[in-house]
Amino acid sequence: MGSDAKNLMSDGNVQIVKTGEVIGATQLTEGELIVEAGGRAENTVVTGAGWLKVATGGIAKCTQYGNNGTLSVSDGAIATDIVQSEGGAISLSTLATVNGRHPEGEFSVDKGYACGLLLENGGNLRVLEGHRAEKIILDQEGGLLVNGTTSAVVVDEGGELLVYPGGGSQQL
Repeated sequence: MGSDAKNLMSDGNVQIVKTGEVIGATQLTEGELIVEAGGRAENTVVTGAGWLKVATGGIAKCTQYGNNGTLSVSDGAIATDIVQSEGGAISLSTLATVNGRHPEGEFSVDKGYACGLLLENGGNLRVLEGHRAEKIILDQEGGLLVNGTTSAVVVDEGGELLVYPGGGSQQL
């Protein structure tokens, strides 16, 4: 596949970026783009029913998602320079590595620590045992699943905070 100058995915199909491949400048409005280990996606815009899945060992750079678009980042995957706009969903655990910004500010997840995420529209963060998260905003069907610890979580209408046995949450 190599580097593509411009790709439009609106047909509901699945495209896979394999080891050693790079896909760039993709508009994903319906269907799935899966970035496998050793693959890379750059400058992807995800909206509508689009879903960008970054598998363990995969990399996504400069992803924009919103308007019901979903970004899923597996444990051990990397997604950097993300821009989340209204209506976007992100799904990950504290074993992923991500950074970016949304309308409320900046966010990051690295080495078991998550800070500043905005979780909405089915987006969720799993805080694993021994890990921590703070300054998380839960809105409109966003979920925070806690086996580790959290603090300064804002639960707005429709958000859900679920603390499992052994996990902890301290609110301001």
